[in-house]
Amino acid sequence: MSDSEADKIAKDWQLNDLEKRQLLDQPDAAPQVISIHDSLHRIFENRDQADSWIKKTNAAFDKRSALDVMLDGGIERVRKHLKYHHF
Repeated sequence: MSDSEADKIAKDWQLNDLEKRQLLDQPDAAPQVISIHDSLHRIFENRDQADSWIKKTNAAFDKRSALDVMLDGGIERVRKHLKYHHF
């Protein structure tokens, strides 16, 4: 698991520079981002749907997007949601 892989995911997710920095500068962010990305691509057959999911509002996150939750330090919360609610 590498930072360059997490950088590629940030590009796939169409994060701007500030979002990318806020997300990937968190402790242990790269492996968790990679795990989230992998989970999304197992859940959704369509690549665009998988990559756009993080920016859509979600009732599980109090109508916030997964990206908003992750930027507020909740990367693990999003990872666990995908692991336990979709498998």
